[in-house]
Amino acid sequence: MVPGFFGRAPAPGLKPEQAEAMQSAAFENAMAPARKLLEGTGLSAAEVCLFGNNAGDEIAAYAKKSKLDLLALGSHGYGALESSVLGSVATRVAAQCQVALLLVREK
Repeated sequence: MVPGFFGRAPAPGLKPEQAEAMQSAAFENAMAPARKLLEGTGLSAAEVCLFGNNAGDEIAAYAKKSKLDLLALGSHGYGALESSVLGSVATRVAAQCQVALLLVREK
């Protein structure tokens, strides 16, 4: 994401370092449950916090550059209408990525 933007909406009045701090905090909150699930499983995972103009493009480029075996990606599971209006990071990654992709939806 671009500093100064949070989620899909611009964050007016934020300095780039403030936006980055908010994004880092959101990343930590999102990753905490995944870390807990992986504890003691013997599985290894790499966490990467990417910043850029388009999340789907950044993720696909990172997966290709890093030659990943598997990319696990959370998905909101939006319907066709919401995805067409809001866009879908998972759809964009799937279209561009040549790495095995595991989509995980919340129950």
